[in-house]
Amino acid sequence: MKPWINAARLRTLPLAISGILLGAAIAYLNKNFKWEVLAPALLTAVFLQILSNFANDYGDFKKGTDQKANRKDRALASGALTLKQMRWGIAVVSLLSMAFGLVLLYNAVDFNSTFLFFFILGMSAIAAAIKYTIGRGAYAYYGLGDVFVFVFFGMVAVCGTHYLMCGYLQPRIWLAGGGLGLLSAAVLNVNNLRDMETDRESGKRTLAQRMGFRLALFYHRLLLVGGFLAVFISFLSENGQLQIRPNVTEAMMLLLAYSPVIILLAGHGNAMRDLVASGAPQSHEQRIPWNAQLRNLSMTILLMVLFYWVTSILFV
Repeated sequence: MKPWINAARLRTLPLAISGILLGAAIAYLNKNFKWEVLAPALLTAVFLQILSNFANDYGDFKKGTDQKANRKDRALASGALTLKQMRWGIAVVSLLSMAFGLVLLYNAVDFNSTFLFFFILGMSAIAAAIKYTIGRGAYAYYGLGDVFVFVFFGMVAVCGTHYLMCGYLQPRIWLAGGGLGLLSAAVLNVNNLRDMETDRESGKRTLAQRMGFRLALFYHRLLLVGGFLAVFISFLSENGQLQIRPNVTEAMMLLLAYSPVIILLAGHGNAMRDLVASGAPQSHEQRIPWNAQLRNLSMTILLMVLFYWVTSILFV
C-alpha cells in the first residue's frame, strides 16, 4: 500500500480541494451552500488529482524523464510499482473519478442539457489529467501545463462548484476562479523551476524551461500577487459585481485577517529567489528545499481559502 500512497502524492491534495472550497465559500456568501454538492465535489477533485499524479508518474517514466533525473521518489522510476500495476491504478482511479462525478451531478442538477454539459466537462478533466504527460501529444511537454492548471484547478473547480450549488455565475466568481488558477499555476511553476535542467535534457519544454530562471522567477511573482489580489477582491465585490464595497472597516478587517497569508506568500517568494539563485538541483538532497516550497505554497493557498470561509461566516 505504501508505494500507492507515495505515488498518490498526498501533499498535492490541498491544492486540489482549494478550488472546490473557494467555490463553495462564494456560494455560502450567496446563501446557496449545499453539503450534498460539496462532499462529492471534494471526492471527485481528490481522485482527479491522484489520477493526474499516477499519469504523470507513468508518462514521465515511459519518456525516460524520471530516469534521467534520478527520481527515486517516483513509484515507477524507483521500481516500487510496475508499468502494468500503474496502468491498473490509472484505470481504477479514472472510474472512481467518474463515479463520484456522477454522484455530484445527480445531487446537483436534473438530467438535462446542464447535466450533459458537466458530464462532458468531467470527462474532459479525466482526459486532461491522463494526457498531461502520457502519449506523443502530452501537452506538459509543450509548455501547456500552466494553461491546464489555470483552467481546471482554477476556473472549472471554483466556477463549476459555485454553479452546481447556485445555478448561476457572476463576475466575482470568475475573478475568484481566475485568481485561484493563477496561484495553482504558481505551484506548477515551482515544480518546473526545480526540474528545469532535467526537463531540458528530456525534451520537456515547460513554460519555465522556455523562459529561463530569471524570467520564470518574475513570472512566479506575478502569479502570486495577481492570484492573491484577484481572490481578495472577489470577496469585497458587492452583490456579484466587481464593485468594491464602500465599507472601509470591513476591508481593513479582511486585510488584517489575511495578513498571515500575505506574510507566508512573501516568505515563499523570498525562498524561491534564493533557490533560483542556487541553481537547479542535481541530487535528491538538493530537491528537498524545492519540495518543501511546493508543500508550503499549496498549504498557504488552502489556508487562504479557509480564511475566506471564516471571513464569509463572520461578515455575512
